[in-house]
Amino acid sequence: MEEEKKEKIEEDENENKENQRFSSLHFSKRARKMKNKLIILIFVASLVVFISIFYINFSLLILEKEEIVAILIVGDKAGFDVNSTALTFGMITAGSSSSRNLIIENNYDFPIKVEFNVKGDIKRFLVFEKVVYLDSGENKTVSIGTIDPVNEEYGNYSGKVIVVTKRNLYG
Repeated sequence: MEEEKKEKIEEDENENKENQRFSSLHFSKRARKMKNKLIILIFVASLVVFISIFYINFSLLILEKEEIVAILIVGDKAGFDVNSTALTFGMITAGSSSSRNLIIENNYDFPIKVEFNVKGDIKRFLVFEKVVYLDSGENKTVSIGTIDPVNEEYGNYSGKVIVVTKRNLYG
């Protein structure tokens, strides 16, 4: 009888150990699932923050975008064009250059950043500041010049100067 009690106690202890082991395994699986869900949640939240910052920096901050036609003729004699609706540099020869000025005004109540970019085959001839910062009410003259067209073929070169005005949050 006593031996039966001992066996019964041993069985109960073994069963308790088995239940504890199963319980800890079950808890570990549940903990892993929770951990994986937390990692996914953190990743998604980070992605949302990154996309929001990108959207704010690159789209909401754009105030104006203007495209200005630019024309340059490389030839055997010099000439100029005073067209006021485009950036015309006239005809230039080897050993010469030309320039035009743009007056940039900040009529906003906050600082702005003005970015310049050129598209078209005229791009390789133009020299200018890529970015200009202006405080509220400030004006600046930006000079866009041409390089000396040594060894360039005679012809017409054109493109667009793209002027993007953005709100300057960091200035």
